Amino acid sequence: MAVDLTDLRRLIDGIDDQLLDLLAERIAVAERVAAYKQATGIAVRLPDRIEAVKARCAERGATRGLDPAYVRDIWARIIEETCRLEERLIGATPA
Repeated sequence: MAVDLTDLRRLIDGIDDQLLDLLAERIAVAERVAAYKQATGIAVRLPDRIEAVKARCAERGATRGLDPAYVRDIWARIIEETCRLEERLIGATPA
């Protein structure tokens, strides 16, 4: 059975939709994290935690055939957006 470009694009679109659903789920959890941080006085940006998340994801990405630098770049952007969201919710000033 032959697969054409339209079929492949449809598969990519479906994967993109799944990624968006997961990003939205991550943001929903980050909103809960912001409330916890606000209630307990924990800083929004924790450099050690940020680095640990990027390193873990880069390592796990590598086991799936992804370039670790690529994964780190993606997670840097995801984390930055998450921190901005938390700062808006908490009313914190970025460090």
